[in-house]
Amino acid sequence: MDRWYWTETSLLPGEINKFSCSCKRLYDGDERTAFEDGSLSVTNTRLLWKQPSKSKCLGLALATVVLVEEESGSFISSAKLVLHLSPRPSDQPAGPIGSSTNSHIKMALKQSDLQTCVHHLNAAVADRAWESASFRNLSLNSPTRGAGQKAPRAGILGIERALEAKQQAANQSISAAFEDLKQLMTQAKEMVALSHNIAARIKEQGHDSSSDETTQFRSCLLSLGIDDPVTRDAVGSTNEYHRKLAGEIASALETPVREAGGVMLLSEVYCRINRARGLELLSPEDVSNACSLMKTSQYPLTLQTFQSGVQVLQLSSMNTEKLVKDTRDLLEGECGGRDGFEVARLAGLPLLLAKERLLLCEREGAVLRDESSQGLNFFPNYF
Repeated sequence: MDRWYWTETSLLPGEINKFSCSCKRLYDGDERTAFEDGSLSVTNTRLLWKQPSKSKCLGLALATVVLVEEESGSFISSAKLVLHLSPRPSDQPAGPIGSSTNSHIKMALKQSDLQTCVHHLNAAVADRAWESASFRNLSLNSPTRGAGQKAPRAGILGIERALEAKQQAANQSISAAFEDLKQLMTQAKEMVALSHNIAARIKEQGHDSSSDETTQFRSCLLSLGIDDPVTRDAVGSTNEYHRKLAGEIASALETPVREAGGVMLLSEVYCRINRARGLELLSPEDVSNACSLMKTSQYPLTLQTFQSGVQVLQLSSMNTEKLVKDTRDLLEGECGGRDGFEVARLAGLPLLLAKERLLLCEREGAVLRDESSQGLNFFPNYF
């Protein structure tokens, strides 16, 4: 915030206004300031923030801007323009704050104005009009520069300062990102507690709500994901952790697997369960070990490994005989046979799974293959 300085509201000679919009508030780093309900103007050399009732305004030299970012708004916060700045110039006029430890500032804008403002600001910073001959003799707040003042220095020292400022801006951005992650985790815990309370109310007042309303509301809760995922720290034992994780996967993915035709690739299982768990992500090894336990336990899902090594999670009720029969039925009545693409389309399966099912049927003697110039087709085996 110490890069802002007091200046006249009129433009300097040769200065051109590129874009203007309303600005709800100025921020020193992430902290609010008392400067609110003003307007922001982007010129080819400066940023100007002014209030209608004030005779002077705040100015910020674009020469101090290192990086321009935008921060999208939400239900509870407005969109913000984020500027990472280089150290304060020694010849800068007095401003509203003498010194600040923050190397970035924020301006709260309307979401509709944010992208346009960022576009004009990036263009002005890239043009660097203040380095042209027409601006070298202009001060920050007057048409002429005093005899004792020097033009901004360039060269190796300037490059080193710019690199140092970029590094400071990057470090602060990383710190802010981790703070946002902590806040997100806190809000996620609050959402879990809220979902538990709502579920308890539905259970208590089940007779007061219609079945359609209850079903729709429960589907909304399920879309939030797993409210209390199993973690290794909470369980302790590795074997017990994988056993409970197997139950969680089976419970969470039984309906999606059923809707997918009764079978789902293990890679898709990994993606879906991690999406449902939110921040408590699983490794591929943990998912594979947990699914392997479904072979010996009573779960609605079981792990199936094809001869080629492809692993899928399928309904426990779907045994080899039923799988072969269903695949053979898809080939019945087709004189020219069917290839893997047609079987995948008819069964609603990925091409890889359709091919594995056809090869399984061939090994069981239910279908025959025909390789020709037209490709590989399969026919029912009537012999």
